[in-house]
Amino acid sequence: MTADRLSARHDAVLADLDGTLIRGTEPVPGASAALEESGLPVVYVTNNASRAPSGTAEHLRDLGFAAAASDVMTSAQAAVVMLADHVADGARVLVVGHDSFRDLATEAGYEVVRSADDDPQAVLQGLSRELTWADLAEGCLALRTGVPWIASNVDTTLPTERGLLPGNGSLVAALRAASDREPVVAGKPAAGVLLA
Repeated sequence: MTADRLSARHDAVLADLDGTLIRGTEPVPGASAALEESGLPVVYVTNNASRAPSGTAEHLRDLGFAAAASDVMTSAQAAVVMLADHVADGARVLVVGHDSFRDLATEAGYEVVRSADDDPQAVLQGLSRELTWADLAEGCLALRTGVPWIASNVDTTLPTERGLLPGNGSLVAALRAASDREPVVAGKPAAGVLLA
């Protein structure tokens, strides 16, 4: 389908990032030009919860895409929005993930804690390259109390310029096995990221 036909039939482009527009620190050849040629507004939708929307937009700009933070929807943002369906405003939340995910939860009015001993009312989980066994252990202990668990995504791999690396789904699998629980999923292909 040509860009003209695409823009005549649609109001916007919801574009996936990892493996579609970019691979790690490299753009997919022709992707930026194709988006520009469409003439449509673009929302960059990513399951990657290891960057804030502003960081994702900056990364995209560095790779030649026209992107502002307001053009980005991450699975971490969707998870925080979905959290309101499970806990009260201001609830204590354990985030097993990147500091930017913690920041999103704090900005939404939740009290972010780092230990199951702090009596969290929910667990949010997203990719962090700095995640440790101790982080997973705290998540496991909190999950065993029966609190709601929202995973940013369950992608088992993350496409990079070096090849496929472990994604958040691989880390979710560890907590799933250790807690005998299933998370609510915010990211694609679940609808949460598109409804947030």
